[in-house]
Amino acid sequence: MSVSSPNQTWRDSLNDNPILQNVRKFLSYFPLKLNKPLYKSRDLLCSRLYIWGPDWKNQEISFDQECLKWQTYLKFIGEDFEVKYSNEPLMSPSGKLPVLILPTGEVLVDEKIVDYAKENKSNKLGELTNQEHQADSEAFIALADTKLRHVLLYTLWCEPEYESITWGKYGKSYAKPLNRLLMYQAKNAAIKEMLTRRPILNREEIYQEAADALKAFSVALADKNYFFDERFYT
Repeated sequence: MSVSSPNQTWRDSLNDNPILQNVRKFLSYFPLKLNKPLYKSRDLLCSRLYIWGPDWKNQEISFDQECLKWQTYLKFIGEDFEVKYSNEPLMSPSGKLPVLILPTGEVLVDEKIVDYAKENKSNKLGELTNQEHQADSEAFIALADTKLRHVLLYTLWCEPEYESITWGKYGKSYAKPLNRLLMYQAKNAAIKEMLTRRPILNREEIYQEAADALKAFSVALADKNYFFDERFYT
């Protein structure tokens, strides 16, 4: 089961922003002194996933596709976890959300979550052994990482009726004018990411390619529960 991602260029633009880097460095000096806590923090009864949220309709799932991906992955492997809305990527060791905290106190981000799943949830993970299925799987992943991802980026950052909502969701945690500066840089990074695969951004072409990709997925899945296997999430 693959959860690989293309380079998250617009996310990286937030994480690598010099202003946020300086803020992160400044915050690392605090607290100046640690006092013995008056009350012991509550032990985690299950894993906790910190995400962007809530979603567009104020549901528990995240509005952020990267957070939603990891929420889905944890559901697939049967991990018992709760979600907490952070909306502050600086809390994560990677500078990006989501971040998973285990009851043991271990903090996991990105591929560390996959490593944890392989070690503890191997019975829930599928492994394609058929070479033809492996090739088809890689083709579908590439299709999703380009055509579907591009239409998502275009909708979030370039459609006037959605752009203001996107800016509000991702920028609400920052004070003015920092929020506008960060969102402007994020939008430019999203556009640059799309332009790495196409010479110009043609709205009709982007949506048509996404529709064709969804049709290809639908034809491949047909009336089956899974793409390639009768048991695992492939």
